[in-house]
Amino acid sequence: MTAQKKQGIFYSMWSFIISIRLTISLLLVLSAVCIIGTVVPQNESPANYQKIYKESTYNLLKSTGCTDLYHSWWFLAIMGVFSLNLTACTLHRIPRTKKLLKRSDPVMTEERGKDLLCCKKFTFDELSSKKELLFSETLEKHLVKPLVTRKDNKLSLFSEKGRFSPLAFYLTHAGILIIIIGVLLGTFGYKGYMQIFEGEKKDEVMIRDSRKSAKIPFELRCDKFELHYYDDAKGYERMPKDYKSTLTVLEGGKEIFTKVIEVNDPLFYKGIRFYQSSYGTGNNSNSDVLLSIHPLDKKGEVQYRASIGETFTLKGTKDTVKVERLIPDFGMDDKGRYFSKSNQLNNPAVLLTFSRENMKPYQVWTFAKFPDTHKNENQIYDVHFVNIFPVYYTGLQVAKDPGVITVWIGCLLMTIGIYLAFFSSHRRIWLTFTISQDSVQAVFAGTSTKNKETFSETFNDLFEKLKTTGKLK
Repeated sequence: MTAQKKQGIFYSMWSFIISIRLTISLLLVLSAVCIIGTVVPQNESPANYQKIYKESTYNLLKSTGCTDLYHSWWFLAIMGVFSLNLTACTLHRIPRTKKLLKRSDPVMTEERGKDLLCCKKFTFDELSSKKELLFSETLEKHLVKPLVTRKDNKLSLFSEKGRFSPLAFYLTHAGILIIIIGVLLGTFGYKGYMQIFEGEKKDEVMIRDSRKSAKIPFELRCDKFELHYYDDAKGYERMPKDYKSTLTVLEGGKEIFTKVIEVNDPLFYKGIRFYQSSYGTGNNSNSDVLLSIHPLDKKGEVQYRASIGETFTLKGTKDTVKVERLIPDFGMDDKGRYFSKSNQLNNPAVLLTFSRENMKPYQVWTFAKFPDTHKNENQIYDVHFVNIFPVYYTGLQVAKDPGVITVWIGCLLMTIGIYLAFFSSHRRIWLTFTISQDSVQAVFAGTSTKNKETFSETFNDLFEKLKTTGKLK
């Protein structure tokens, strides 16, 4: 293969890589991929997918990577080609941009004047120091203070603004590339969940949609959980209004800092964010219950507060009651087994064991919402579940994204680039005077890289003002 042929192949490949057609094609493909990623749920469990799709459809989505689209090899390949396209286009424009960034010659020549967007001439009698100052102030009001150059019988005023506006292209491209890098860095992070009871500390996160866990480089302790209710109900039936957690970060057993978090106000430390997302009681043995108990054949009642697992003696008797178990949201399966539907106090129930001498112990379920259910035929006491004093846990959503700062930097650069691209232009104005004994010949010229019609209107208005200044005595 000859050198000329190799050069031709290289040129063709380079032309393809920097072509706008490739850019548009990649943007269309990425838009279609994002639509798929929006329509198809991402990173769900197989059971959830099988509820939505047929088995064959689910297998197809899984095999093509559509269930974890943004981590699939082909999506990363498209992003790689797009990054290559942006980088090549950026490098291709460097020579042209260098020329644009070179400072313009402050002295106007006849040849340059012919190539400019606007160029006009006018004549006046003399150029005094006062007129020179007025010309300079007029240009400064429209652009910036002009650069003054004197040579022989010529005086040149040059005003320039937006010289670095051509960098908008590079800032926008750099911002996009940095965002892509930040997104790729984010794949090394994770999203998970932590459940911490009051007084407990943990350093392990359960990864979402996985049985795996991840260690965090510090410990997190829940000092206090606060639950505030609306005032329109009492006891367990009160609706929660707000909840917040007091969390302390510990390293090597030492307290680093403490923060009260609530919804939309997370704790952030060492690149990890902890969001307040839920709460509950679980089957915590430290919870207390308030019970009202009295014999069936007598009136009046006595209230007892006890912890789960505690045994207490009924007043005026030797009979004992043991609080066996607490279920916050009572449920029963088809085999008669008890379980909690959730960790919220939606239907709290307590299992009690009553004991008396010379009598077989019996158990009774007592419900806060339904006091008359599950009565035992052998029971000799009437029981009411008055209230519960649970030890709550705070449920924290945990997110580690090592690329988030990189993405923000990219967004900032791209925003600056877009602003420069749409709202700034490189504008230059020359005002050159050739001084003779009888008159002063003035050449007024200017150009702009964008909004040329608007610039022409402004240029004509400025020209009339300069003519008027030249006629002043």
